Amino acid sequence: MHLEDAAVPLPRIGKSTLISALVCAGVCVMCMKAGFLTLLFLVPLGVCSIVFGPAAAWLGCVFAVLGNGVLALGFSLQRGAGLAGAAPDLLVFTVLVLGFTWIMAGNPLAGRWMPPLRTVFRFAAASLAGSLAFMGLLLAPGSDNGFAGLSHAQLEAITAGFIASSGTDAARQALLESLLTPDNLTVMLTAFVLRGGALLSAFFLYFFSRQAALIFARLFRRQGSNDLISFIAPRNTIWVLTLCLPVILIGRALSLTIIEVAAWNLLVICVIMFLAQGGGVVFYNLARRPMPLMLRLLCGLAFVFLLISPGINLFVIGLLVLIGIAENWLPLRGMRNEK
Repeated sequence: MHLEDAAVPLPRIGKSTLISALVCAGVCVMCMKAGFLTLLFLVPLGVCSIVFGPAAAWLGCVFAVLGNGVLALGFSLQRGAGLAGAAPDLLVFTVLVLGFTWIMAGNPLAGRWMPPLRTVFRFAAASLAGSLAFMGLLLAPGSDNGFAGLSHAQLEAITAGFIASSGTDAARQALLESLLTPDNLTVMLTAFVLRGGALLSAFFLYFFSRQAALIFARLFRRQGSNDLISFIAPRNTIWVLTLCLPVILIGRALSLTIIEVAAWNLLVICVIMFLAQGGGVVFYNLARRPMPLMLRLLCGLAFVFLLISPGINLFVIGLLVLIGIAENWLPLRGMRNEK
């Protein structure tokens, strides 16, 4: 049993806890509405959990959901869209904030009404919930004035950009116009989202936010833990990963879409686990080397930057997954404490 798997204490809320939760919730909502800071909107809640404790994090989660709900509903009513116009924002924000707080602060009911969960399973469950919210927004029918209209307009802009970049070749432009229609792009995007794309996107948002929170938390607390160092995927993950590949091929050959989609998402979950294990190997070896605090912060920032850099991140992710898989047979770490 690890500390974060135990029941989360919810003490009587004091003034310091209340203020910390309010400040972190306010920063969370402001980042969400700021546009260029949206990618960081979960980080304040992670810092709140690490620095001020689980009770402050869960209280901040409640304040953030309420604050975002008031703002989203106000903006929607101002545009004349009503409650339906605010629903997509409310759904995605609430699911992502609840999932991330669960990952960082643990389950306040664990050990009382339900068994505790390891970090990896909380990560997988929260990512799955986030992916379902994304898929619900993409696949739900809507009017041209809602989310569907916004998506259609963005796809038209993407199509126009590709066609404009084709130059003056009329034949090439005609081919692109016939292939890169908004409807075709929607079909491709839907196929990608259903086959693990949404799950992978939710995971990387959580992982990026968690690592960024750990980095920022070091500015407030000299000592900080990185439990990724000791993470090891469940023992049978490699066999589940191996089994998913033929299931995907069989499902595709027999047009069993539900089975194929399920196998793709299970495959992505396995890849995520080995990605985390590979990251644990890297962090473990870095932790064994004596480094100044600032250099460790820079290494953490560089790691996060590589994971979100288009093109480079594919190489880094593939390498980390291979390292994680290789550790099933090679002693890449001196300790084997499961997390």
